[in-house]
Amino acid sequence: MAASSDLKKRTLTGFFMVAVTLLIIYLGRVFLPFLLLVFISFANNEYLRFWHRKDIYPHTLAVLLPAYAIPLLIYYEVPLLLPFSIFFFFVCLLSVMRFPGARYKPNFLAESAATVFGIIYLSVLPSSLIPLRKMGFTIALMPLILTWLYDTSAYLVGSAIGKHPLSKRVSPKKTWEGTLIAFPILLPCTYLLSKFWVPSFNYLDILLVTLGIGVMGTIGDLFESGMKREVNLKDSSKVFPGHGGFLDRMDSLIFNIPFFYLYLILQQ
Repeated sequence: MAASSDLKKRTLTGFFMVAVTLLIIYLGRVFLPFLLLVFISFANNEYLRFWHRKDIYPHTLAVLLPAYAIPLLIYYEVPLLLPFSIFFFFVCLLSVMRFPGARYKPNFLAESAATVFGIIYLSVLPSSLIPLRKMGFTIALMPLILTWLYDTSAYLVGSAIGKHPLSKRVSPKKTWEGTLIAFPILLPCTYLLSKFWVPSFNYLDILLVTLGIGVMGTIGDLFESGMKREVNLKDSSKVFPGHGGFLDRMDSLIFNIPFFYLYLILQQ
């Protein structure tokens, strides 16, 4: 009975998240940067939680201010060289002013590195969804749908026949069987979506996109799992019942969205 209740809760939560995401991407305009700002706010708390459990305390404002500004700058197509230079100076200044920085012991190098990486991981990479949406609604949907299909296929196949962990210490439930068999399952899906949404894709493009989505998504999943295992956490948070936190839900997409955007840019 408890398992059935958990499955129902997980299904309803997943349906709600997908519905809200699709609606906001469909609406586009300023709704999309707003969605990213919400993600950054919650994901930043989860990200900093990882570091705090290691007694390392990146400056919250040094992460959040640039992270909030980047989606807006990209949306309004502001040239990014000058803002990035200012952000870098801002991060360095706060890091120096905070020195020795940590609440318990000095961690100047670790705090500075965690701040810069947090800006890239939480804001720069997922914000590539904005230029994708400007290319078209279905273009923006494609990496999301392919990622969801790949993750679901890998999970179902791995649960059914998986015996060999892909990375036992990092993510013991992810198997080689699920990871590899999900590729041929995803390939016809990529083909069908490409025919309707990206007709410029040829067979090589379809193959490369399928491989890229699977590989980059798996790396993104394992990377976030590695951060959690480092600090002995099962989920990044409990925001979504049955699904964990924002980073748990976005781990694959954080890598796949910029991959798909860069592939389209290079293909043109």
